[in-house]
Amino acid sequence: MTLRRQLLLAISIIFFAVFLGLQILSVLTMRDYLQQQLASHAQDAATALSRPLEEALAKNDQTLANIQISTLFDRGYYKKIVVLDPAGKVLLHMELGAGKDNVPAWLPALFDLQTPPGEAFISSGWRQLGKVVVVSHPAYAYDYLWRSMREMALWMFAMYLVVWGLTVVLLRIILGPLEKIEEVAIAIQAKNFRRIEVVPQTRELQRVVVAMNHMTERISSLLDEEIARAENFRREAFIDKVSGLENRHGFDLRFNHLLSEEGRFETAVIFVLEFDGLKEYNHQHGYQQGDILLADVATVVAEVFSKYSNILGRIGGASIAAVCIDIDQKTMQLLVDALQYRLNQVLLRASRQVSLAAGALVFGPAQTRGDIFSRADLAIEVMRQAGNGQISLTPMEDSEAVIAGSHGWRTLIHDALADHRWVLFAQPVMRLQLRQLVHHEVFSRLLDTQGNLVPANQFLPMALRHQLMPEIDQAVVTLVMEMLQKNRGTYKNIAINVSLQSMESKEFCEWLQARLKYSPELAALLSVEISEFACARDHAVTRKFVSVLRELGVRFGVDHFGLDPHALNFIREVPPDYIKLDGGLVQEVATNDNSHAHLRAIVKFAQSLGIPLIAQNVESEASLQLLIADQVECGQGFYFGAPEKIVVAEAG
Repeated sequence: MTLRRQLLLAISIIFFAVFLGLQILSVLTMRDYLQQQLASHAQDAATALSRPLEEALAKNDQTLANIQISTLFDRGYYKKIVVLDPAGKVLLHMELGAGKDNVPAWLPALFDLQTPPGEAFISSGWRQLGKVVVVSHPAYAYDYLWRSMREMALWMFAMYLVVWGLTVVLLRIILGPLEKIEEVAIAIQAKNFRRIEVVPQTRELQRVVVAMNHMTERISSLLDEEIARAENFRREAFIDKVSGLENRHGFDLRFNHLLSEEGRFETAVIFVLEFDGLKEYNHQHGYQQGDILLADVATVVAEVFSKYSNILGRIGGASIAAVCIDIDQKTMQLLVDALQYRLNQVLLRASRQVSLAAGALVFGPAQTRGDIFSRADLAIEVMRQAGNGQISLTPMEDSEAVIAGSHGWRTLIHDALADHRWVLFAQPVMRLQLRQLVHHEVFSRLLDTQGNLVPANQFLPMALRHQLMPEIDQAVVTLVMEMLQKNRGTYKNIAINVSLQSMESKEFCEWLQARLKYSPELAALLSVEISEFACARDHAVTRKFVSVLRELGVRFGVDHFGLDPHALNFIREVPPDYIKLDGGLVQEVATNDNSHAHLRAIVKFAQSLGIPLIAQNVESEASLQLLIADQVECGQGFYFGAPEKIVVAEAG
C-alpha cells in the first residue's frame, strides 16, 4: 500500500474515532437533558391535573374524573396516569403501549431513557382525597434523540468528505516530491541518472532531494567524463585530424563490418572522391593552406551526406569516401548533383589547381571489399580520362544479377516460411576467467528445396528488399520458443538477433508481446540483441522496442558495439543488460595501441554503468588473456566453439 493511501486510511480511522466519541458524548448529554425534560413534563401534568380532580373526587364522581384525565391522556404524550385514594388503592388507571416508537429497536436497548413519575396530592381543604401519578411517554424523546443522531452523523459525514478532499490535495502537494524521488530512484536502478527539478518545502524531503540531486550530478559528471575520455580515444584511433572525418583505419573497420554483418543492407552506394593536384597545391601555397582546402572539402562532403551517409572517411592523403545504404536511385542522383556543384564551388578558390576525380558505385552485400574498391577505382579513372568533370553512378554487374533474380529469392523465402525450412545454430558465450557458460547465441539458416543450407549473406539482403525480415524474425523466435520447450535444461539462456525492420513493424511487436506474455518462464530465458547500427539509426524506435522487452522480462543487448560515434550516448540513454564488442575492434586491440586505448575506455564506461561486456571474435589464447587483463567479462568466438546445429528433441 502506498504512503498516500496509508495516510488517508489513518486519517479516516482517526476521524471515525473522533466522530464516534462525539456521537456518544452527544447522545449521553441529550439523554440526560431529555430525562430531565420528561420528569419536568410529568410533574407539571400531575400538578395541573390535581386541581380539576379535586372537584370530581370530592363529589365522588369517577365519570367526571375519567373525562378530565382522558382529555390530557389522549394527546399521546403520557405513558401512564394513575389516580390513587389515600389508602393507595387505584381509583383510575390509564396506560399507553410502546407502539408509537419510530426508532430502531437497538436505540432504547442501548440508551435507556429513565422516565421519573410526577406526583401531586389531591385535597379538599384539610382533607386528603388521593394522589395522581403521571409518567411521560418516552417515544417522542427517543424520536428526537434518533433525529439528532442522524443529523449529527450526516453533518460529520459531510465534514469528513470535505476533510478527505482537502487531505488528498494537501498530500498530493506534500508527497509530490516523494513520488519524484521514487521515480528517480527507479530510474537510477535502471542506470538512468536524472535530477529532481521540484525541491519540496518540507525540510526532511528537501534534504533527501538535495542529496539525491547531488549524487545524480556526481554520477552524471563521472559518466560524462568517461564518455569524453572514450570519445577522445576513439577520435585518436579513428578520426583524421585535418578533415575531421574518420581516418583510413576507422573507415576500414566500419566498412568491413558493414560487409560482414548479415542482413545489414540490401543495396549500397560508395562515393570515392580523389583530388588531383593537391600535392602541387601544398608545395606552392604551403601545407597549411592545403589543409584548409581539404578541411573545406570535408565540410562540404559531410554536409551533403549528413542525412544519408553511414560511413564517411578520409581514406588517403587526397581521397575521401562515403557509403550510403538502402537509398533509392533518385536520392543517389540528387547526392551526385549536390556534391558535384558544391565541390566545384570550393575548388574554384584553388584557382583550378586542384580538380575532382570521383566514382559512385552501387553494390550489394555479396561483393567483397577488394572488388568494390577496384571497380570504384576504375570508375574514377573513367571520369578522369573523360575530362568532363561529371560523376556518374556505376552499378556492379553482380548486383544487377541479384536484382534480376529478386523474384526468385522472394519465392524461395516465402516457401521457406510456409514450409518451416529453417535450421538453428548455437554458439556459446563464455565467462572469460572462469570459463563458465553465460548463454548461447542462435543463428538461423534457410534450407532451399534440395535441403541445402543457404548462407545468410545471400538471402537476408533479398529479405530486406521485400520487407520480409519481420516474418523471418517471427519464424526464428517461434522455433527458439519451441526448442526451449522441448529441450528443457539443454540451453541455459538463448540470445537472438532482431532486425531494425522488425522493430519498426507494429505487427511484429504486437505478435511478440502476445507470444511471450503467456510464457514468462520462456521469456526469462531469452535475450534480444540489436546491432549498434540499428540503435544509432532510429533511437525512438529502439527505445520503444526495448520498453516492450523490459515489460516482457526479456534481456536486451547491443551487438557489434564500439564503432559508431554516437553509440556511447545511446547506451547512457537506454542502458542494455550487456554489450557485445565488435569483432573487428577486438582483433585490432593486439596490434593497434589507439584501438586498445579505445577499448579500455569502453570497458571503464561500461563498468561505471555496471554493464557486462562480451568480446566477439575471440580466436586465440593470447587474445583471451589480453581481454582478461582489460577486465572484459565474457567472450564469444571459435576459441570457445563454432556454431553447432541445434537438434530439437522429439515431443513426448
